[in-house]
Amino acid sequence: MKTIVALIFVCILLVSCNENNTVAVKETTEVAIDNNGLPKDLPFGASTKEAANFAWQTFLSINTPTENGTGTQWENYKEAYDIFLPEAEEPTPWGEPTAGNETICDAITGNSKVLRTTSKVSPLVTETDQAVGGVLIDKNSNLVHYEVYMNKPMFNYVLKNQFYNALKQAGSKIEFPVGSMELKASWRILDPKKDDISRYYTSKAVIYIPDSTHIKRDDCIPDLVKQNIKSCSEELVGLVGLHIVYKTPSNPNFVWMTFEQNDNVETEATKKAGITPSFYDPSKAIPYCEDNSRQCDCPEQIMTQVTRQNPIPDWVQKANATHQETLSKEKSVWRHYQLIGVQWPTDKTKVGSPKLANLANSSMETFNQTASSCIGCHAFARSSNPTIYSDFSWVMGRAENPVAKLPEPNGPDVLKYVMRVNPYKNWKTWPDDKWNVFSKATPGENPHGKMIKIYTNDIALNAYLNNTTTITELPVGSIVLKENFRTSPGQKPQTSDLVELTIMYKAKDKEGTVRWFWQKTPPYGPVDSASFNQQGCISCHMNWEGNGDGMLSFNFGKRPVITETPYSKK
Repeated sequence: MKTIVALIFVCILLVSCNENNTVAVKETTEVAIDNNGLPKDLPFGASTKEAANFAWQTFLSINTPTENGTGTQWENYKEAYDIFLPEAEEPTPWGEPTAGNETICDAITGNSKVLRTTSKVSPLVTETDQAVGGVLIDKNSNLVHYEVYMNKPMFNYVLKNQFYNALKQAGSKIEFPVGSMELKASWRILDPKKDDISRYYTSKAVIYIPDSTHIKRDDCIPDLVKQNIKSCSEELVGLVGLHIVYKTPSNPNFVWMTFEQNDNVETEATKKAGITPSFYDPSKAIPYCEDNSRQCDCPEQIMTQVTRQNPIPDWVQKANATHQETLSKEKSVWRHYQLIGVQWPTDKTKVGSPKLANLANSSMETFNQTASSCIGCHAFARSSNPTIYSDFSWVMGRAENPVAKLPEPNGPDVLKYVMRVNPYKNWKTWPDDKWNVFSKATPGENPHGKMIKIYTNDIALNAYLNNTTTITELPVGSIVLKENFRTSPGQKPQTSDLVELTIMYKAKDKEGTVRWFWQKTPPYGPVDSASFNQQGCISCHMNWEGNGDGMLSFNFGKRPVITETPYSKK
């Protein structure tokens, strides 16, 4: 779509919303906008006044309600969970929902947004952990939830280049197009009996915690907070923070803007109005805990006591006053929000030497405010490949590797799979037992090498580990591979001593019957023999008493690899 730029004097379509989120139009300073109502650029060397107005114009534009009533413009961007799917599955195109979101909680129907919570610790920002670690707990003893979005130019770039796939990122230069925008939002659960809902932009949300046991077992979180954590619930949530990162022609390292709801922390205004801030209530403070303490540093606190450690600059406060006055006349909900600061480059270096050195959102960088620089941190963002920069976006590191498709049951495909597609050297092996130490090479028997080492793929190993007492056979897709060395027992096998690979692969034959596929091959080919009907393999593996699934060399830990005495045959 061709960008239409309008230079408007004394007038810009600054969109504000009244209490019913309807559109209003007000006038402000001179600015160039594109056909989506966004300011087109913040010129290099811009003044602080220009930067603050640029931030407000961006904020109000992306908060324009959609025509179909599905929230704001940015809430209809692509959320990170809908981009970086498990096993590098291709995301749906722009504007199309992600399959599975509608039924993520069976008992809940409707079009609510989904706020997820992860149960595993990650170096990336999770949906309850902040960038520098730690959960944020509000005055109602509820966890704060987060979500990350990309706008259309940024998402389409990821989709076109298949950068949702970690393997596609590896070795590729990531450079988002001008117009790209990434956002992060923080939400708290509202209680109509305790919270003044009129002061928040609100949304209905499904709070989805696929496995809350990790959080509930966390010794840092008190019981009162744990009681509020549900695996799946529909809640009214209020926006408490919004990061906006916007790439413009003059700012290849993006413009960084952050907004908050006015009542996050205590201010003269909240004290005068008698408002208890969302994240500060001295009556609930723990005497020996400092403000802005991480939960694990103060596990008894039932809410996080947050204070703002970086004062909002005068030039930002002036812009806030101007825009909030206009928004108040329109009775817009956005009058209850404020710009905290803007970072934009003042030189051509990667980190840009922004005028505002520290920029922290109290709901997102709670525990690291005095050393927080958006552009300074994101300048070193990496893709899924830790050696590749990802153009200031940490979220690119969420991309997963695709699951390697299992091979067809034929010699060349199986050999390619175990050597290149899913290298067996990365596999694990059976657990050590009283008969054998599987984690190292052990003596072998004819027709295998003098020394052997066994590898198993995840399908086989997980099936055993999850059913150690009940399993009687391995599932389809299981592969057990044996390295055969000519090294004499007692010596450590060398790579040069590897003479052969023998492979068992459980697959379906041409008739659809599940059988073991047997293969014998030098490590780099050619294939010596491979078929479902290798009689030498079958006669040995399948004919020992009690060994119905062909696992003579292991039999699920109940027998040794090398028998002490021969078993009687059937």
